[in-house]
Amino acid sequence: MASKRNKNQTSSTAGKAQAVWLAGLGAVSIAQKRGTKLLSGLAAEGRDFQARAQRLAREVGADAQSQLKGAVAPLRMHARDNAKKIGALIERGVALALSKLGVPSKSDIEALSQRMSALSRQLKAAK
Repeated sequence: MASKRNKNQTSSTAGKAQAVWLAGLGAVSIAQKRGTKLLSGLAAEGRDFQARAQRLAREVGADAQSQLKGAVAPLRMHARDNAKKIGALIERGVALALSKLGVPSKSDIEALSQRMSALSRQLKAAK
């Protein structure tokens, strides 16, 4: 009796092993068949995602650039105004220093030139 049980048990175990083997082969076959489709689908999804990411990056970049331009414009105007003010202060300081040293200004030289021209005309008229 024990011998019959062992034979039945062995054939049952062999049958189970063969069923597991066949199930494994079936899984490999299905993976091969569906793997190509799955890979193609994943590649298509990847392309779509890449396109969406690039579009978003362009939009964010354009938005950031416009915001930066808006923030920089007042700073540029302020810097330009300050440069004009500083330039005027420097000119006044230089003019003051030159006048203290006795160096005539441009307007002084122009006035002197006009007076000399007038005197030259008077001398020519008197001859």
